[in-house]
Amino acid sequence: MYESIEGSGREATRARLLRAAYEVFAEVGLDKATVETICARARFSRGAFYSNFRTKDELFLELIDHVSGAQIHKAEDLVRRWRAAASAPGLPETSAESLAGVIQRIAVDATQSRTGVILMAEVRIRAMRDPETAEAYRVLRERTLAQVAEIITVAADIPAETARVAIPELARMAMEAWEAAATEAVIAGLDEAGIARAVSDRVETVARLTLEAWPSPPGRRHSSVAAPTSDAHGRSDP
Repeated sequence: MYESIEGSGREATRARLLRAAYEVFAEVGLDKATVETICARARFSRGAFYSNFRTKDELFLELIDHVSGAQIHKAEDLVRRWRAAASAPGLPETSAESLAGVIQRIAVDATQSRTGVILMAEVRIRAMRDPETAEAYRVLRERTLAQVAEIITVAADIPAETARVAIPELARMAMEAWEAAATEAVIAGLDEAGIARAVSDRVETVARLTLEAWPSPPGRRHSSVAAPTSDAHGRSDP
């Protein structure tokens, strides 16, 4: 979820503060997190904090923007790799089973760490109370849904007239299943591998129940694309 810290000077200072905030907000929540706690985690003084951010809320909004950018970058990379895989010759026809596998693979690739899941839950809670956070969250969600829908479309090569559920709606259902499964896995105390398994099982079930039978028009073959490989934590191979 969070990119490694690189660079020096002001850029590195902001990055360390953002990473510290990422951990602290997930651990204790936005309301209980203090500037002092974040500074202590980043090993900086309050002066370093206030030379980069005016308030804790400003830091929180920038963190959402950072997380959003990281998620979109990952989604764009997935789209590129799915496009490359979809262009491979000799692929079999798309079926509900293979399409469910596509959606399941997307969910596993997007699975966050335990800290990431908790932070996004904190963002959603804050979004229900604060209009500025709500707008940032809406932008993140809409962009992510659009990327998931594009990956499904590219990977399965699905013509709209054959779909029993519109692709954007299918993407939304998959994301909601992912969020619910990830949240429940964290509450159950599962590790990252357990979170990935829970997400995989839930999203695949929802996809299969939703798709059930996805007819192919006569004479047309759709791409059933093998997903880029990932490890047990859902991280994709380069």
